[in-house]
Amino acid sequence: MKVMFVCTGNICRSPMAEAIFRDLAGDVEVSSAGTFALDGEMASFNAIETCKNHGLDLSGHRSTPVEGSDIGEMDLVLTATADHRDYLRRSYPNLKIHTIREYAGYDDLDIADPYGYNLNVYENCFLEIKEALEKICEAKFVR
Repeated sequence: MKVMFVCTGNICRSPMAEAIFRDLAGDVEVSSAGTFALDGEMASFNAIETCKNHGLDLSGHRSTPVEGSDIGEMDLVLTATADHRDYLRRSYPNLKIHTIREYAGYDDLDIADPYGYNLNVYENCFLEIKEALEKICEAKFVR
């Protein structure tokens, strides 16, 4: 199975989701990209630090624009917000695309962007993503 996480810049939410999911899901090919990402940017310092505090390494992450990614080969695309989802559904109508929270069964669909905020905000974002991804893994992707 191939899963891609998408946010705006591919330097905070989607790389954290990628790292968390890779750790939780096991035998799944996981990647991430951004709807307005620059190519080759490092993850934000606070994303790297937050993941490090949870035993995950984002130091090697480099951002990828959706347009330069292999999104067309994905079995599932999970986005940070409904706006990301809707944007991608217009461009890739044949793909299975949901927000992370939507796919996990939550009514509130968006994960707020922590970019520019302190480590506490990143920690809360990380935990929100992790909780949703744990629910998805418990359900074994059966949607």
